Amino acid sequence: CLDEDASNALRRSFKERGENVGSWRQACYKPLVNIACRHGWDIDAVFNAHPRLSIWYVPTKLRQLCHL
Repeated sequence: CLDEDASNALRRSFKERGENVGSWRQACYKPLVNIACRHGWDIDAVFNAHPRLSIWYVPTKLRQLCHL
């Protein structure tokens, strides 16, 4: 998630409900997929343009979601 506080709150709520990390990850991917959609599905460009994301690789599952 782009917002660390929102990400932590989301992760806590998923943990409290007994859901796994995969569910939290999918919830965090959704806004990134929406951003990529507005940028011609170029998730690499989205990561490269964002200072907090540019240090990370694009996860395979996220890349797949942007190329369906």
